Amino acid sequence: MTKHLMTKEARRPKTTHPVEQLQQEAGKCAKCGKCRSVCPVFIETLDETQVARGRITLAEAAFRGELEYSRRLEELIQSCVKCLRCQTICPSGVDYERILRGVRQGIAEELGVPAVARAVFRLVLPHRLLFDWALRAAALGQGLMPFERRGTMRHLPLFFMGARWIPDLARRTALQRLGRTKRMRKPVMRIAYFAGCLINYVYPEIAEATVRVLNRLNAEVIVPQGQVCCGAPVMSFGDEAAARRLAELNARAMGLDKVDAVVTACASCGRRLKAEYADMLGSRWPSEKVFDVSEFILKFTKPELARTQRRVTYHDPCHLLWGQGIGEAPRELLRPSCEYVEMNVAARCCGGGGTFSLFNYDLGVKIAEHKVAGIRASQADAVATGCPGCQLQLADRLAAAGMAQKVMHTIQVVEEALR
Repeated sequence: MTKHLMTKEARRPKTTHPVEQLQQEAGKCAKCGKCRSVCPVFIETLDETQVARGRITLAEAAFRGELEYSRRLEELIQSCVKCLRCQTICPSGVDYERILRGVRQGIAEELGVPAVARAVFRLVLPHRLLFDWALRAAALGQGLMPFERRGTMRHLPLFFMGARWIPDLARRTALQRLGRTKRMRKPVMRIAYFAGCLINYVYPEIAEATVRVLNRLNAEVIVPQGQVCCGAPVMSFGDEAAARRLAELNARAMGLDKVDAVVTACASCGRRLKAEYADMLGSRWPSEKVFDVSEFILKFTKPELARTQRRVTYHDPCHLLWGQGIGEAPRELLRPSCEYVEMNVAARCCGGGGTFSLFNYDLGVKIAEHKVAGIRASQADAVATGCPGCQLQLADRLAAAGMAQKVMHTIQVVEEALR
C-alpha cells in the first residue's frame, strides 16, 4: 500500500450502496491475481495499483476509513479503462464495477467534483439546447485551429495536450436530422432510438443508417427529441445526483409505455441503460426493453443481406462483449454482408474507455498498438465495430499510423448489404 495515501482518521463518505455492502463485496476478492492476465492497463504498466486486485485493496482501506479519499486515489481509479474484462473472468464473481462506483462517489463527496465538470454535468448536459449551442461553438472553433487533414480526421497537436487525430463535429446533430418519425402501417415493433452523445454530435450518419435499416425491416422508429446524455461520463466523476437526473430525463423522454423497445447503436450507452438505469430508477426503467441494434435485428427481424466487395474485420467493443455478452450477433450480420475476416485480437481493448482516454491518452495509445497491429495483419479494407467511442479511438490510431482502413459501425456495413 502506498504510504502517502494512508490516514487513520479518514472519514467514510456516504455512498449509494451502504459502505458495509461495499466492504462485503470487496471482501469476496481472493487476491488470486487472475485479473492481471487480462487487464489491458496492467499488461502495459505492470503496476499493482492499476489492476482490479490492487484497486480493490485500496477500496477496502477507503471503506474502512483507513485510506484518505484523495486526488491521488482518484488518479488510480481513473486509470481503469472500464473494460469489465476482470469482472467477467473473476472466479469469485466480484462486482468490481460496483466497488469502483462506491469509491468514485466517496471521492466526489469528500473532495467535490471539479467545478468545470460539475457545471457541465448539472447545467449543460440536462439541457439539450444548451448542449447543442456549446458543441456548435466548438465546431466553429475547430475551423479556427491549425490542422493537417488525413481522410476524415484532422490533426490537432494541442487537443487535450496530446497529438490526436479527431473528426469534425457534425454541423447538424443526429436528433436534428431525425426529427420526424416515418409512420408505418403495420410495423413489426415500435422503437425509441437512443442516440448517445458521440453519435449525436460526431457520427450522425450512424443514427441515420440505424433508422433506415430498421425502417426497411418494418420497424417504426421514434427518435425522442428530449433525450440527453446517458450519464456515463458523469458516473466516472462520481456525481450520482447529476447522473440520476439524466437517467430520469431519459426515462421520461423515451416514452416507455408507448414503445415496444429502446434500441441504441452505442455499446457504452447500451451497457449503462441495461445495467445501471434500473439500479437508479427501479421499476420505472424496464431494462429488458433495451437492445443493442445488432441484438435487436437478429432477435426480431429477418434481414436479407447480399455480400458486398468490402473486406471487413471486426473489433469487439468491451461494453458490448464483456458488458452485455454480445459478440456473435454482429458477426452474424457481417458474415453475409461482406468478405469477413476475423481479427486475431478482436476481443482486445482498443484503449479508448471514454473519460479514460482524456486522462490517460498516452497509455491508451500503448493499449491500442495491439489493435492497430491486428487490423494491419487482417489485410481488411475496413474495420467494423459497435461503439462510436471505439470508432473514435481506432480512427485516431489508424490515422496516426498512416493506415487507410476505414472505420465503420456494423450497422453501416449491414445497410450496404441490405436488399
